[in-house]
Amino acid sequence: MCALPVPLIELQGTPAEIGAAHGEALRDLVREHAERNLEWILSASALRLDEAGLWKLWAPVLTANEAEAPELVEEMRGIARGAGVSFEHIFLLNSLLDVSNLRWPESLGSLVGCTTFALPNDPETGRAFIGQTYDLAAFRQRFNVLLEITPADGPKQLVYSLAGMVGAAGLNEDGMGIVINYLSANDCRPGKLHAVIVRKALAGRNLADAVTAPTTGKRAGGSHYLISDAEGYLVSVETTATKFALAYADGKPFGHTNHYLTDRLEDSHTIRPTALGSSIARYTTLRRLLQQETVTQATLHEIAGCHVSYPRSICAHGSPDEPADLRGLTIASVIMSLSERTMQYCDGCPCNGEFETVTL
Repeated sequence: MCALPVPLIELQGTPAEIGAAHGEALRDLVREHAERNLEWILSASALRLDEAGLWKLWAPVLTANEAEAPELVEEMRGIARGAGVSFEHIFLLNSLLDVSNLRWPESLGSLVGCTTFALPNDPETGRAFIGQTYDLAAFRQRFNVLLEITPADGPKQLVYSLAGMVGAAGLNEDGMGIVINYLSANDCRPGKLHAVIVRKALAGRNLADAVTAPTTGKRAGGSHYLISDAEGYLVSVETTATKFALAYADGKPFGHTNHYLTDRLEDSHTIRPTALGSSIARYTTLRRLLQQETVTQATLHEIAGCHVSYPRSICAHGSPDEPADLRGLTIASVIMSLSERTMQYCDGCPCNGEFETVTL
């Protein structure tokens, strides 16, 4: 194992066993993250809620996920048992992006948002790469983790996540990779959480299996999923809770930020003026960098650390007017070589951090 700034834990077995080992290995982090997450939800909610009221409102989402992905709900129950935390707190933690739909659109303005990118065919090596910056409130960086998961049934996976969550991005032993962007949709409903969709995609042995996760069944809200195999066959899936739209890279570099690019989904977009400005600026920069005559793996590192439109740039540093722990910050970045089954991981902002390579 390489020296990493975050925990890298090995998990194996049934969903319950994987979850319990996760909770036990990261007990203190899971407990702290679950408590901090609950405080964050209640303080930022558009509704006046206490914990009981929040769970009553969110319980139908659990019912939907038990129907769509019982194995991942069982893994969450295992995390709760292993960490000695209530299951409700763990489920809310795994609802990280989706529960944002309880907040006023204006209160989402400080959330900078992730930037995803892919290089289907590196001209220097022929390898397929996919990656992203992961931008959240600064306090989340403390809870970054990497999970090496060997399920009793399904492919082995290397997953970037946060303590207590089943997954945020990753790749599997068959060369499938997935990264995401949060999208603000106005048709939210009880359905699959974004973390559940990520892990369902990583359970796929091929592109056909992986793209099923975001395109079928009920979804809780909007997200963009960028999915690739080891040969660089790449699919972009924009979703709302009830609709989805596809785009294809056709072998060319591709990227996405936090607004809908498909015209027919624009009427589903909840407009967030400040966040939308950041998304448009980042996408403008991203397109320019990806449309250069030569785009290589080094270009992806340049993108991850880019400061155009600073501080609401691809490498996000947040506004100094915001509380330090709530600032919209790039808490982690991943660049994955699907051909080699490796993940380059950087903790915090890539402009002043180092990428460490982990091999599945």
